[in-house]
Parts: sequence; structure tokens; C-alpha cells
Amino acid sequence: MQGIKLKIPKFSELEQPSSARIVISNDDLLIEILLRVPIRSLLCFKTVSKRWLSIITNPQFSILCHLNPNRAIGLFFPSAYSLPTNPQFDYVHFDKKNPPKPPFKNLKFIKDSSGISVLQSCNGLMLCSNSPSRLAKTNYYVCNPTTKHYTTLPKSVLETENSKIHGISLAFDPAKSPHYKVVCVRDSVSSPQHYQIEFYSSQTGPWRLSGDPFIADVNFSKGVYWNGSIHWISTIGNLTSLCYNLDFESLGVMPMPPLPDDQSTTITYFGESCDHLHLIKFSFSTVRFDVYEMKSDYSEWFVKYKVDLEHPDELNYYNFTVLSLVRGRREEDAFLVLAIPGDCKAMRYNIIEKTFEKLCDYEGADEQVYFLNAFEYIESLCCV
Repeated sequence: MQGIKLKIPKFSELEQPSSARIVISNDDLLIEILLRVPIRSLLCFKTVSKRWLSIITNPQFSILCHLNPNRAIGLFFPSAYSLPTNPQFDYVHFDKKNPPKPPFKNLKFIKDSSGISVLQSCNGLMLCSNSPSRLAKTNYYVCNPTTKHYTTLPKSVLETENSKIHGISLAFDPAKSPHYKVVCVRDSVSSPQHYQIEFYSSQTGPWRLSGDPFIADVNFSKGVYWNGSIHWISTIGNLTSLCYNLDFESLGVMPMPPLPDDQSTTITYFGESCDHLHLIKFSFSTVRFDVYEMKSDYSEWFVKYKVDLEHPDELNYYNFTVLSLVRGRREEDAFLVLAIPGDCKAMRYNIIEKTFEKLCDYEGADEQVYFLNAFEYIESLCCV
């Protein structure tokens, strides 16, 4: 019988570590590799070892993951027929070719039996509240829908004063800090017919009053975080604005684009994407409109895009709503997400290429499309 030949490695070969061992033993190399892994995969990699868990959950690692603005990959909006005590959400993924499973259909991981609604999304985090009732006061939460983690915001300093809240906004920039801030605008207790700002920071702790009481004519329920400030505008009547700088805790105004005397012209979209602030205004019964962008020094709005939605096959009617404007790293990546009530569908319109793509169908009466609150979904590892 022919003997089995075994290759016995030399002692020097046994001593030399493999490339994989070198990488695993070197934190810097491992971090460089993990930064190139999709966030959804990183969530699974946390179970590899305690060391990997420590790296991936480190706040500094999450900052490195978000050095460049992450674009939204989908939209959430309340389901048409969900109950207040059990809100359900529909999800529209922007990549129709490779749609993943929706990150969530409800927010039951937030332990509140009265039901959870989304108020705002900001760079991967969501500001939520419960459904208030006679038996339960309103609670506010900040959650990360990617990691399913959340925190309950502390009670306001004006909680016992029965001061009405007009708007509450989340400010979060993972490229600058792992901490978030929340701005609450409510009735002033000391000055009737005035507003008062309350300020909360996840880094410094409890709510506190910020600045003096003030008067304003804007919609505080639709705050937009951009360039270190929360921005509010009026959507009807005289076009006015207000912004609150979170670093200096100061109020200011920004210029607004000219609005024609035609009363049918109104603001239909105001939002941020990839560090760009946008505003869209147009008259009803039109498919042609301008998309404005604000300069970073607040000097003026300029026309970034001229949009013409006239299309013989896809959009030969004038009934639509702009749910979102999404920018990318390349100019040609910019697109609009439109809700079309006539066909009960969501469409993606590439602004540069002028092409349409159907994203999904949705349920609900036609008139409900104008009241859809769409919230951008951005994958994030950030802690709350």
C-alpha cells in the first residue's frame, strides 16, 4: 500500500500569521474594512465577538460612518387605515430593483401602549410621540429605526404650566457629533401672545428655556434642520421665515424667494437632502415649476432645477404631490418622489434625465394624498 504523504510545515511557517489574522488583530485595519460594509450587515457583525461589538457600537465609529452625508434610501408614511392606538406605516424603497424588507411596519419597540406616531426624521433618527388621551399625557421619544433603540425625552420645565406646544423639532448631524438636540416652541407663560423656545441636548441633559419670548408668523409644526439651525416658514399668506441657530441659541430670519400675487401659488415642499435646503412653490393645475436652493451663507435662494413633468404616458394630469426631493453625490442622482392620487401610486422622477419610474402602489382615498406626512429613512448606527 502506498503511504499517505503529509506536508509538515516548517516551524517558521507556523510562526507567520495569515493576512486575516493580521487584520483581525489590528483595530485600525479592521475599522477601515468595517467602514466599507453596508450598515445592515454591520448590525449582524455585532454578534461576531465582543471586540467587534465594541468597535461597531462606539460613537466615534458611527461618526466615521457618516463623514459624508448619507442619502435617504426610502420613505415612511402613515398607512391610510391604521388606528391611532396602533399606527401602521407604509414604506417606499427608492431602489425598485433591489427592495429590502421594510425596516418596520410599526414602532412597537417603543414601549408605549397608547401607540406611536412619527413627527420628524433627521439624518437617521426619528422624533416620535405617543397618542395622548385622558389617561396618558404626551410623551416624546427619539429613536433609531435601524437599530430599534430609543430614549424617552424628559419632562419639560413648563409641563405643569399647561403651556401649549406649537412645534417640536429634532436636530442631528452625525458627521459633527453623536449627540442630538431638540427644540420645542410653545406658548410663553410670562408674555401672553408670545412664543417661548425650550432647548434639550442629549449631551447636557434636561430641558431649559432659551432666549426671550417672541412673536412670529410661521408653521412651527414643520421644522427643517439644516446648516446648524432649525428653519420654519409660513406656507400660506405672506411668505415669512424664522430660523434658530443651535450653537448660539439665537433667532434670525432668512430671505424668501419672490412669490407672485397669484393666490393659487403656494409652498408645496420645504426640506433638506444631503446638506442642501430646498423649497418648491407652484400653482395648482401646473406641471412646470422651479426648485429653489438656499445658499449656505443665507444670502439668497436660487433656482437649482427647472422641472417639467409633462409626459404623454406617465403623467398626463395635474394632480400630484411632492413627497420628497433626494440629492446624491452626483448631480445626476437627484430625483423627486411624487404621489399620484389618480392612480394611487408613488413615482420617482429623475430631475436631470427627466425620466419616470413607478415605485409602488398605495392604498387610500385620493384626497388623502395631500395630507401624507412622508418621513425619509436613512440607515444609521448612531446611539440614542
